Amino acid sequence: MAGKTLVQVLLLVAFLAICDAGQTKARVVCYYGQWGDTIGQIPVDKCTHVVYSFIGLDDNTWRYKFLEFNDEGTKAKIRQFLGLKNRNPAVKLLIAVGGGAEGSDKYSRMAENSNSRSIFIRSIVDFLREFPFDGVDMDWEYPGVTWSGGRAVDKANFVTFMRELRSAVGSLEITMAVSVVEANVDVGYDVPALCNIVDAVHLMDYDMRGAWDTFADVHSPLYSRPTDQGAYRTLNVEGGTLLWNNRGCPRFKLIVGVPFYGYEFVLVNGANNKPGDTINQAATRALPDGGALSYTQICRLINNGGWALTFDDVVKCPYMTQGTRWVGYENTRSLQLKMDWIQNQGFGGTMIWAIQHDDFNAQCGTKDPLITVVHNNMKDFIVITP
Repeated sequence: MAGKTLVQVLLLVAFLAICDAGQTKARVVCYYGQWGDTIGQIPVDKCTHVVYSFIGLDDNTWRYKFLEFNDEGTKAKIRQFLGLKNRNPAVKLLIAVGGGAEGSDKYSRMAENSNSRSIFIRSIVDFLREFPFDGVDMDWEYPGVTWSGGRAVDKANFVTFMRELRSAVGSLEITMAVSVVEANVDVGYDVPALCNIVDAVHLMDYDMRGAWDTFADVHSPLYSRPTDQGAYRTLNVEGGTLLWNNRGCPRFKLIVGVPFYGYEFVLVNGANNKPGDTINQAATRALPDGGALSYTQICRLINNGGWALTFDDVVKCPYMTQGTRWVGYENTRSLQLKMDWIQNQGFGGTMIWAIQHDDFNAQCGTKDPLITVVHNNMKDFIVITP
């Protein structure tokens, strides 16, 4: 009888804890690359946030700079982007600062000096006065990582910079896009401190395999393979996301990244065609855009015929082969499994790189097939917050 009473008490405590917890709607963060010309086609009704990517840092003046050749053209494009509010007044529009092409060196130098930090932050505030975004997404790739130009001092300096940025922009949202590579996380991010500053953390749970490797594989595996060795054991969506949680970031702030693109590899020998097969690195690196293919490009290849399609039930992603050509990607089935996992784990939502890679024009059947799967799963998902 005493045991039964204890169980009832514990259940009551758990119930009261849930009732006392906060709640928020899941985020669907849609990144839009500034190179695109499809702003009018962004399905803004299916995103809670849309992020314009990118503006950069001028290391001669320490002010922000546009990353396209025509500043007036960029301003016109940004104003068009801000017009997305006319189609969905509830959507949050963020400006992303940085990006992979910017590297880390100049951000490292900016962040170590109070004067350059102040100039850069003031220029971001000036930008926000001219262009009324709802917040800033910081995409420094990557603090502390030497191969990208980072230094050991970046870990502490990044916290200082983000704290000062938070103070300067007030109630506007601050988010950050971050690496999920364990070595990068440990050298570059003071996870508890940063997660205490930002509203959300956008996890780049993709680009985990590519032409820099010696073998073919999907670049956004949900789970690890039994054969994964070394750093590859945690280079998967589950491993990278739980890494940030285990380092001290609450689940409701962790936004799981999914790619709307895949990677093509050129195999040395097309007879095997399995994940892990050896690639011809020179030929793979010579492919346009390093082998990156949008979902629309991939679905058109499939429709043209001649491809063998396989769903890898170990890592929960599809791949397709044709001779020595090997392409790993995402489809509606793999995205559904990722959405199920996010909800079961209680994370804060999902982010997409990049929204224009979806099939905007129904070239392969249904219009916007990937974002539709994401939206249908996230629209009623309630995230528990402390």
